Amino acid sequence: MKALLLSCLLLTGCATADYAQMADVTTTAVFMETGLGVEGNPVWGGANWPVMIVVKLGVNEAIKYTPKETCEPLLMFSTMLGSGAALWNIGIMAGSGPAAIPVAAMLWAWQWDNWTQDSVNDCQRGILK
Repeated sequence: MKALLLSCLLLTGCATADYAQMADVTTTAVFMETGLGVEGNPVWGGANWPVMIVVKLGVNEAIKYTPKETCEPLLMFSTMLGSGAALWNIGIMAGSGPAAIPVAAMLWAWQWDNWTQDSVNDCQRGILK
């Protein structure tokens, strides 16, 4: 339960791509560890949640070193995907995943400008000097 609350806090604060992906994995871990279900995304092929964290954060770090034209939209997509997946997981644990869809849409609308700026800032930090 503590992990679920932490993931909710991660979604409401500085929601960069890394935080959003961590929130997704945290809610997935709660889901899996409490026996509520298994990871439904076939991309993971039965991987456990520690592997998911390493891969997701590794991909985000790799994205930060791509050219600006690639980096910014990919980090924005990662942020949206991670936050939406975390909200979906919370919805599933609450009894209705589809109920998370309008919540995710509202979160995206509310945080769009902040996430866009975070993507720009994170890409600028990732450029090798």
